[in-house]
Amino acid sequence: MNLSPLPLAVFVVDAAGTVTSWNKACEKLAGYGAGEIQGLTLERIVEFDDPPGAKPRMAARADAENEGVLKTADGRRLPVRITVAPQSFDTEAAGTFSVILIPRSGQFPARYALIQDLPVADILEALPTVFYVIDRSGHLLLWNRLLEDALEMDAEELPTSNVKYFFDEKERPFIVDKILNAFEGGGSTHEAELVGKHGKRKPYLFRCSLAHLGNVPVVFGTGMDITARKQAELGLRVRERAIYSSLNAIVITHCEEGEHRIEYVNPAFECITGYTLAEIKGLDPRFMAIPGCDEDERSRVRDALKRKESVRAVLRNTRKNGEVFWNDLRIDPVSNGDGEITHFVGVINDITEARHYERRLHHLAHHDPLTGLANRTLLQDRLRQAIDWAQRDGFMVALAFLDLDNFKHINDNFGHDAGDTVLREVALRLRESMREDDTIARMGGDEFVLVICNPASHEQVAELIERIRRSVMAPVRVKDQDILPGASIGVSLFPEDGDSPEKMMRAADAAMYHAKTLGKNNFQFYSTELNQVVHEHLMLEANLSRAIREHEMVLDYQPKVDLRSGKVVGAEALVRWRHPVDGMIPPDRFIPVAEETGLIVPLGEWVIDEACSALKAMAALGLTDFVIAVNLSARQLRQRQFADRLGATLRRHGIDPAKLELEVTESQLMDRPEEALEALAQLKAIGVRLSIDDFGTGYSSLSHLQKFPVDYIKIDRSFLGDVGHDGHLVITRAIIALGHNLKLKVIAEGVETREQIAFLREHDCDQMQGYYFSPALPRVTLQEMVAKDTRLPD
Repeated sequence: MNLSPLPLAVFVVDAAGTVTSWNKACEKLAGYGAGEIQGLTLERIVEFDDPPGAKPRMAARADAENEGVLKTADGRRLPVRITVAPQSFDTEAAGTFSVILIPRSGQFPARYALIQDLPVADILEALPTVFYVIDRSGHLLLWNRLLEDALEMDAEELPTSNVKYFFDEKERPFIVDKILNAFEGGGSTHEAELVGKHGKRKPYLFRCSLAHLGNVPVVFGTGMDITARKQAELGLRVRERAIYSSLNAIVITHCEEGEHRIEYVNPAFECITGYTLAEIKGLDPRFMAIPGCDEDERSRVRDALKRKESVRAVLRNTRKNGEVFWNDLRIDPVSNGDGEITHFVGVINDITEARHYERRLHHLAHHDPLTGLANRTLLQDRLRQAIDWAQRDGFMVALAFLDLDNFKHINDNFGHDAGDTVLREVALRLRESMREDDTIARMGGDEFVLVICNPASHEQVAELIERIRRSVMAPVRVKDQDILPGASIGVSLFPEDGDSPEKMMRAADAAMYHAKTLGKNNFQFYSTELNQVVHEHLMLEANLSRAIREHEMVLDYQPKVDLRSGKVVGAEALVRWRHPVDGMIPPDRFIPVAEETGLIVPLGEWVIDEACSALKAMAALGLTDFVIAVNLSARQLRQRQFADRLGATLRRHGIDPAKLELEVTESQLMDRPEEALEALAQLKAIGVRLSIDDFGTGYSSLSHLQKFPVDYIKIDRSFLGDVGHDGHLVITRAIIALGHNLKLKVIAEGVETREQIAFLREHDCDQMQGYYFSPALPRVTLQEMVAKDTRLPD
């Protein structure tokens, strides 16, 4: 392309200032012919506005603002701006300079001063790109307003600046190289950022070509603003990187004629599935599907793809190694510029571990962690299902409630680890005894529940439960020791005993409780009569706590008489329950319930407090030589700091500890003799008296008896029932003799006849209590008896 018609006045001069070449615009502007310019010096044509006497060399004028006049052939003096620049883009003409003359007429913008007569100025202004013309010196000869805006520079500033300075410093060598390529090769294309004077940056795509202004070579070109494209490319690169780096597998398929062929998969896909892109490119992603698996979900996905819609599904697929994995899949369509769906993007989230974790959580939420059996939650669901099926199909359901006997004893004597071993072994035995379709659950602690669906008959249920009972009671070997568990089992049946899980559970629980009251280690079926007994028991349990809080308990005192003097020397405190509706409830009805529920502890503390209050009242009457005995429960005896609390109670009432006697049964002492010995020693250190109640009914050895720091032994009433019975007489005489030999006093309880009194006195028994002398009395009546010195007759 040749731009010679453009009147851009450009001279090329050597170091001495002699014109070596020029363009037609120079001839037109200066009015000289070609023959006239040849050989002229620049000073002949151009007069610089130099200070007087100054004559700078050409090199000194380079890259500086110069002004002067052009001396035309017809004698006119045309004011011009003069740019002198070395021919930096001409490697073969070192030491030459470009001299560019721009008229200072003021009638046209500087960028178009030399083409003011041509309509091309309007064209260049209308271009949507920056436009430029550069000579070999690297200076602008022509440009449009968009270039000024991009560089944040005025028209007067641009001709004096080398174009390489319009770019970032690190890009300048690249820019110079590209302009040189254009001069030497005819053209070049490159991308770079123009940097404005005030820091504004914009990326441009530059396309430039070589042209000649007369015989002066120049590079002209355009720069298209590619900011939007660069932003799009950056966004695309970010998205590509995100796809590449995503932990989720991504697969892109091409959709054509209803088929979906894989075009791309990211590294996560390869990692999750084991397949590389090279192996599966062009395949349908369904090649990983498991035949017959998740068909409903896969059908839903196929339908969505046919409609070219987004879809999400959870499927199972196979990896390359054959493993099955759970896939949370999201598929979305991709359209082209015309809105046509051409591709689908699938995002695969491997949720295998999450599914396994969910299953583990579900198992933990519905199973007992120790035994692996169903827990209460799962039991309720299974039992409800069983009842629903039984109602629909008309069959029977049996529910067995199994409670291990004496499990607390196992934990206390063998340790909790041993207890856990027993529970696991029992669970294993139950599994071995039950069918797979039946449910075995652990309710917590030592309680198990069995749901038996569709048994053939009541007799079959009874046989199964008996077989289970025998299996459970077999010895469990723990650390070279045999532990003998037992089980009390209650059984309820659907539909006879209840039509809901709650009713069946209550019925089985009632039957189990009845089995325990019958001596444990047996099973019982539920009955209506049993329900009434259990109901009364539950009501008693509920009312007992209220009775203790609301002071419905009363304490009566049965006198103890010295058999030698006949004098009342003490009394045993016996608790009674004065119920506001049912009247007086005897202790044999509520004490076992208090023991079971733990209410025996607050009840026992109340009894001790009342007994101390009675002793204080006796002392106030001058009756200081009097002892009150209180029965101590096993729970109280084993309580930590019981002795400390007892001592505090005695001090609060101001009672001499020797006036309080604590009775413990022989069986209590022998349950855990070492612990009992330690507890009794702590109580003895306080100063209270201690006695063994119901002596002769337990299994204590003489060696143990010698160790216990007790003061009395009490002969159980069963050994005084018939003083004429030789066996009873022998035992009673032996107990009295044993007690005296151990330096203990002996008390007979339950004495009801004159013959029994005579026998006891004959054999030197120390004290007695019983209906023969007096039943249990209220505190006031006892005080009156003692004050009157009422005695046992001779």
